[in-house]
Amino acid sequence: MTGRHNAQGNWSRTATAVAAVTAVVWPGSACQSFRAPADNHRPAAHTTAPKPQRIASLSVGTDEILCALVPPERIVALSKYAADPEVSYVADVARQIGVFVEREPERMLSLRADLVLLARYTKAELRQAVEQTGTPTVVVEDFRSLADIENNLRRIGQTVGEVERAEAVIADMRAKLAEARDGLRPDRAGWRALYLMPPLMVAGCDTMADVKLTAAGLRNAAADLTGHVALSAEALLARDPDVIFVATGLAADRGFREQLLADKRLASLSAIRKRRVVALPSRSLRTVSHHIADAVGDIVRAVNALPQ
Repeated sequence: MTGRHNAQGNWSRTATAVAAVTAVVWPGSACQSFRAPADNHRPAAHTTAPKPQRIASLSVGTDEILCALVPPERIVALSKYAADPEVSYVADVARQIGVFVEREPERMLSLRADLVLLARYTKAELRQAVEQTGTPTVVVEDFRSLADIENNLRRIGQTVGEVERAEAVIADMRAKLAEARDGLRPDRAGWRALYLMPPLMVAGCDTMADVKLTAAGLRNAAADLTGHVALSAEALLARDPDVIFVATGLAADRGFREQLLADKRLASLSAIRKRRVVALPSRSLRTVSHHIADAVGDIVRAVNALPQ
């Protein structure tokens, strides 16, 4: 059996597994973005419009959503990083599709796509090339909360003609989030955590990192800030988190954990002294799709393995 057939089989089996999962609220964050939306959405009525059969996605977040909603046969291209397992949760499927587009408008034109998925951060020249073709597009704008993820899934699900499938993915996400949260060791619950990016940038409120940390049962030590904020070494010392998360996988991340551990200015940080600086693949800390549930599981397992 080929890899493509395996992907199709996995997609079909998952599509039938719809669980009724109630909304979950995790305590411990000053933000509101961590709240799971109430389970009061009813799938939109089916339409008679034909389903798009040649779909392209030009961001990792939409790559992950698209691969969950349609079989590989309906995907003509994914974004540059889709096949990188450090960055993408759909690397296996992406390698089967084998067509990737970043800053190549001409290649985009040659795909003859009947739908293109974009994110607000998609390169301007690529968005312009898509617009010039007149191809229908969906642009995903918001990535700050669980509600945003569910809205994005439903919107794309409606557009690709897979409304019920989108609801199944949402139900699965909610179940995995609850399971991951329940798996955190009680003696780690409420640990103060930071997601730190080079040079010393933290993720505060209204970020997906805040949602992930809180959903894992931790407290975001930067929850009083909004968005991504650069801190001085002194400001970082004042927050003194119990655990620090850093990403791997992108060029900008290379060696960052080692730099933090060797930085004499930060030697008194609890996370440094206790060797609780955790490096996770970029996909875990940066995903903005339903794979947040997998990311929270990664975070919980990593925290459970740390020394007290």
